[in-house]
Amino acid sequence: MYWEQTAAMRIENKTSTFQDIKRGVRQGCVLSPDLFSLYSEIIMRNLENHPGINVGGQNINNFRYADDTVLIAENKEDLQKLLSIVEEKSR
Repeated sequence: MYWEQTAAMRIENKTSTFQDIKRGVRQGCVLSPDLFSLYSEIIMRNLENHPGINVGGQNINNFRYADDTVLIAENKEDLQKLLSIVEEKSR
């Protein structure tokens, strides 16, 4: 049911090529929501001191809801930095 999952990124009306998703938590396991929340929180805390956008004097570089995450940056370079951090901490 969940074999061969892929994802793409969209930046300024351009969509990247699709990449294979190689890791995740098992669907249907009673521990999956907690494991996912714990794991993603640890990863996202590494982004706290990195640039995003300024909203009301507060730096915001990600939005999360359930299992969806959006990274936000002022430019491509800052977005790439955020992606690199997420990639590094996800290993």
